[in-house]
Amino acid sequence: MTIVVLGGGINTKSQLPEQVKKRLDKAAKLFKRQKTAHILLCGRYSFLYPKDKIPKKTEAEAMRDYLLALGIKKSDISLEKQSKDTIGNAYYAKRTYFIPKKEIRAIIITSQFHKKRTQFIFQKVFGSKYRFKFVSTPSPIKGKEKKQIIARQKQLLGQTKEILADMKPGDHNFLKGKLYKSEYYKAKRPAWVIKFVTQGK
Repeated sequence: MTIVVLGGGINTKSQLPEQVKKRLDKAAKLFKRQKTAHILLCGRYSFLYPKDKIPKKTEAEAMRDYLLALGIKKSDISLEKQSKDTIGNAYYAKRTYFIPKKEIRAIIITSQFHKKRTQFIFQKVFGSKYRFKFVSTPSPIKGKEKKQIIARQKQLLGQTKEILADMKPGDHNFLKGKLYKSEYYKAKRPAWVIKFVTQGK
């Protein structure tokens, strides 16, 4: 059994946002209940980062350091440090961890506002032979900003379904050479979105 934690932003000082810390707290609790579990932390940094302002640590490395401070052993943690968004999380996790280790069961942890899109992406990229449980944590974000994020995730889910419409479930090779190169990744994002993912709010 693998516990997968998805990245959710990091700032230039390599500080994690509160919503990611909540994911990691949840992972630590689940890990302590699962004696044979292993933890996989996913994320480099957002593709929205300017090339001259990237963080010194990847999201996965910062998340590992957080878990080490909670008493989790380094040997119980693996890092996926290539992905720059949720689609990439699934693609690189499958290629670099799940396939080599012949792992088919996992608990996927993300924030509540991100769960529906995460579930669609992972089921599409991995296919039906994998047995995943999707667990979400409440977001500390409130008010207008929370509404913006929920609306944005709904919009992104629609766009993601369009991007992956021609992809057969489980055919991760469909994404080879496409990640971070398609028009989807070149489209202009609202300023508040860029701030959200690059300042580790």
